[in-house]
Amino acid sequence: MSWTVRQGSRMAAGVVLSLFISFDAAAADYATKGTYAITLPPRTAGYGTLTDAFGADATLTVDGYALRGRMIAVSDDTIYLQKNFGSSQWLVVARIDLTMDPSFVRISPGGSTIALGIGYYQPLYLAPSSVLSVTSPPNLSTHPQVKRFDASYYDAVWRDARYLLVNSDGPSGSRVYAVDTQLADPASAFIPIVPDIPGASAGIAIDRYGNLITGVGYGAATGEIKIWPASALAAALLPGADPLPYETTGHVVASGILSAASLGVDADNNLLVGGGDVFGTTGDYGHAAIVSSNVLARVLSGGAPADESAPGDHTILAPDPCANDDFTSVRYVESLKMIVVSANLASMPPACEPMENGAGGAATTVQLYFPPDAPDSDGDGIPDGADNAYLTPNPDQTDSDGDGFGDVADADFDNDGAVTKKDLSILVDAFGSAEGDPEYDHGVDLDRDGKIDWSDFAAFQRRWGSTAPFY
Repeated sequence: MSWTVRQGSRMAAGVVLSLFISFDAAAADYATKGTYAITLPPRTAGYGTLTDAFGADATLTVDGYALRGRMIAVSDDTIYLQKNFGSSQWLVVARIDLTMDPSFVRISPGGSTIALGIGYYQPLYLAPSSVLSVTSPPNLSTHPQVKRFDASYYDAVWRDARYLLVNSDGPSGSRVYAVDTQLADPASAFIPIVPDIPGASAGIAIDRYGNLITGVGYGAATGEIKIWPASALAAALLPGADPLPYETTGHVVASGILSAASLGVDADNNLLVGGGDVFGTTGDYGHAAIVSSNVLARVLSGGAPADESAPGDHTILAPDPCANDDFTSVRYVESLKMIVVSANLASMPPACEPMENGAGGAATTVQLYFPPDAPDSDGDGIPDGADNAYLTPNPDQTDSDGDGFGDVADADFDNDGAVTKKDLSILVDAFGSAEGDPEYDHGVDLDRDGKIDWSDFAAFQRRWGSTAPFY
């Protein structure tokens, strides 16, 4: 199958040459369904607002909000839950006593535990997702079910529901170690995995086959990414096992693609790479990259690493038209088949700055990318991950009251969280009106036909007694 992807090569600071090339590639074209922007919660301190999302196997519901596929965000002293897919509205679900400069937030397989690195030289938190609350957000710093312990960290990833793998500074360069989260005191028995990475900390990921991926965030080999087979990782976790020396184990996947500071994999096992070139080593910034799953398979078999000039190996996602961000983060939401890429839109064409620091703004924009087979439950052409009423067709995505719920599914006209007699009264007041009439209320026109009549009343009846969220 032939895909069309955007290839970018940096010509000068803030300038990207775009080519459109058709080729056969393993990496899906994430622009096929269009792209959608949302804004993360604002921050007053720290470098950025970080996100993760609950996986396809998450079954927990928090105050009526099913967590499957839903994003959380972390900034300042607050943990937020995304109010609705595709929404820039966020609900406070927890707080901590400290102002965070968050390093990572990672949700375990199954969604039962949230691992949160709140900032350098600050504790690492392991919080049960079940303690989150929209109606009464807990204080994670004092909650008896939350484990808090001292640890060095930069990024982390769950191998499974038990082991959290952490990339951190080491005695020389950086390292990867494992945290057994089932221990009463997880800090009592860190397990060395890769103890001697020759450079600053990088992102870390586990691919679809359990293989470990990490690399060099900055140093003589900035952006070098390596992969270790799942069998080698499993062996290193055994009691008394030897760790994996960086130089003599693993396979090089890529050299100098961004800074490898943010890593992940998608459903097809394509490697997602973020980071940036604030120190001028690789020449890459202002975008994220997709390294084909074919490359991962190839290098594990002893083949050559990714070639940036080969479109079948490497493609680009550039959410910022200036392509001048010094750092991009990248996350994958499995149940929605959605890639989330950060963008610092402090400058826009034609007045693009040479380079923009991610800490420059109070809020971060993220761009949502979808492949052709991204789920679209209501068939309205809007992928679920961007749809403000993903179970009710509404291609226009109108949200008159700006509450994050599409009008077509939102019969809560007074925004009190429930469809009650008060909402019926608002419908009655507008009944019989049409666009242009003074009593016409756009948000009450549930079928979007320009008039409020028995069709809207029937739609209202179907929503009677329901509570937020509204889909």
